[in-house]
Formats: sequence, structure tokens, C-alpha cells
Amino acid sequence: MKNTMSMICRLLPAAALFAAAGPACADDDLYKSGLNQYIRLAEQDSTDVPNQHPATLDGQAVSDALSIIQVWEKNWFKPNEAEKVFSTSQAQLLGQYIALALGTATPGQDVIFALARTDKGFLGMRDLTYTSGRAFFVNGKLNVIIGEYRRAPDRFQERANSSAGIEEVRYFFAHGKRTKPSDFKLAVVSGEGIDTRAVGGSKRRDWFEIDVRQAAAALAARAAQENQAAGSADAEAVRQEAARLAQERRELRLEMARMRRDMEQGAGQNGAAPATVEQRLKSLDELRKKGLISDDEFARKREEILKDL
Repeated sequence: MKNTMSMICRLLPAAALFAAAGPACADDDLYKSGLNQYIRLAEQDSTDVPNQHPATLDGQAVSDALSIIQVWEKNWFKPNEAEKVFSTSQAQLLGQYIALALGTATPGQDVIFALARTDKGFLGMRDLTYTSGRAFFVNGKLNVIIGEYRRAPDRFQERANSSAGIEEVRYFFAHGKRTKPSDFKLAVVSGEGIDTRAVGGSKRRDWFEIDVRQAAAALAARAAQENQAAGSADAEAVRQEAARLAQERRELRLEMARMRRDMEQGAGQNGAAPATVEQRLKSLDELRKKGLISDDEFARKREEILKDL
């Protein structure tokens, strides 16, 4: 087992290693960062139904599927208030390593994990929490059981350790069980390719059954729709701007025509009093200020008007 894990660690692609987390492989870990973040293979918690391992899964598709699992903590059925079970970095990390691990796992092994995330908390503070669980492939689907969800650190113990010169507190996480639901009881947002496990006529909210391809395809379709909507909005904005500029050009042409007519005719229509030389010079100056005539045109017209003195 240790040799197998060491071999997996050596074969990990560079793209799967996240510099920010600094993963370091131990003999039994596929991923490890500090004392409390890890992804590893472990013995199956229940042997009633053997896993379908090894299983061939696409790491990015698994990441995409995990990224769309959402729950409601407070207001149910309000999409804008649902939150993702896994952060973007957690989903990416889990997807790559779950796919890698299940490709070499035996039917009697599960993947267990514990990963941290930081979220905006009270007064803009950043809150660190841990989510742990297990994953396995059975009945043609990826199964994920949540053991602990967004567990907060023990601040009292951390302060005590810090005063003793100990940098990090080691936590021991529950990884969820097939035989008993965990305390994860939030309402799950239903999604294409994502369902919760039915046990004894009721749903276990802590146990997700994921059709990886279907869920990843749903995410891709949603992204395409959003891009199309954004493209339509951009096209409409361009159309409105073009219409505005066209209207401004029409108004400028009308204004220029009126002012030219006043200058050249030297008199109003319908019996209006003739325009004075001063009025004609003023109109000419306005045309130049608006950029409707050049300096040469201005000078030439000014001479013509002054000849009428």
C-alpha cells in the first residue's frame, strides 16, 4: 500500500499541484498540507456493497461536478442565497486527486479527505473552516459523503498552543459513514446529475450521488447560456450606442444647415427681419466652435460677411 501511494505521488502531474497549498506526499497520502489537510486512500467503511474500483474518471469533470453542489443554510428555494458545498479551490483539488486515486483503488478502498477554506465573515474578517468526507465509485456514480461541514478551528486550543510555541493544532475529522448519517443536514439544491442517496424511503442529505458526465455537461451548458446572454447584452449595448451617435450626427447636420442658411441668406423667412452682420458673425463663430467648419472656411466666410458692412 505504501509503495503504491509513493508511486502515485511521483506520478502526479504538475498541473494538479497547487503551489499555494504546497502539497507534500507522505507514504499514505495523495495530498497533504500541514497537519489538517489531506486526501488519501483508506479502507472502505462498510463492505456490504463493494466499490466499482478501479474507476476511470476525468479529473476536470469531477471538479466541475463538485463545484455545482449547493445547499441552503437559511432561506430555502432562493437561488441567490444558496452556497457551494466546496469552494473553487477545494473542488479543483478534490476532482484531480479523486480521479487519480480511484483509478488505482481496489473495491475495498475509499478516498477520505479534509480540506480548508476561507470565507468572508463578520466585519470583513476571513473565517477558516474545514470540510471532511469520503468518496467512492459504485452503481456507475461517484458517491461523496460529508462527514463534517465547515468545522471551525478550536480558537482556545490554538491560543494555548501558540503560547507554548506550537504553530498548528492537529484535528481529527469524521469522514462520514454509509451506515449512519452525519450532522450535515442542510437542504441540498437539486441539480442535473446531482442527487442525494435514498435510504429506507428517505433522503440522506449528507450523501451525494453524482453522475459526473451529466453534471459536468450541465455546468458547460449553463456557462454557454451565460456567455450567450452576455453576448446578446453586449450586442444590444453596441446597437444603442450606434443609434445614439447616429441621432447626434443628424442633429448636428440640422444645426449646421440652419446656421449656414442664416449666414448665407442674411435674412429670416416668413417676413422675419434680416440677420445683422453681428448675428451672422456670431453664428459663424458657433459653427467653428462646434467643429462644423474648418478655420479656413471660417476665415473665408468672415470676409464675405464683413464685405456687407
